[in-house]
Amino acid sequence: MTKLIPSDFIKQQHYGVLSTHSVSEKGYPFGSITPYITTADGKIAIYISHLAEHTHNISVNNKVSLTIFDPNDSGNPNAGPRITCLADATATNNDKELSRLYLQQFPESEVVLTLPGFQFYILELVNIRLVAGFGKVQWLTPEQLAL
Repeated sequence: MTKLIPSDFIKQQHYGVLSTHSVSEKGYPFGSITPYITTADGKIAIYISHLAEHTHNISVNNKVSLTIFDPNDSGNPNAGPRITCLADATATNNDKELSRLYLQQFPESEVVLTLPGFQFYILELVNIRLVAGFGKVQWLTPEQLAL
């Protein structure tokens, strides 16, 4: 078995469960599957609609988590690696570089990238929980992760 390199694992996956603090259901987390990209400077970016529940939640409390896993481990997900990134989500301009990277990762999103009301958010990592396998659990700083 090869050693898991967390930064490579994040770059190899393309979806995660984004969890936010629910505004409509006070006290409860809200999570759903969200595509993401990694930028050239090692940031994680998501692209979400102003209509999305996540966006409403982030506007009140920008502390989020993104749990990343390998869908190929669905037969025994507890045995597979997973990473939960704790982060502060910050809206950013829909610049051409983010759009280019997003389109490169998700070619079917060409129409979505032209729709009004969508915006990129950068996840500024605060702490990372790595589960690399049974009994292989640790916290990493953003510097240790170094995407």
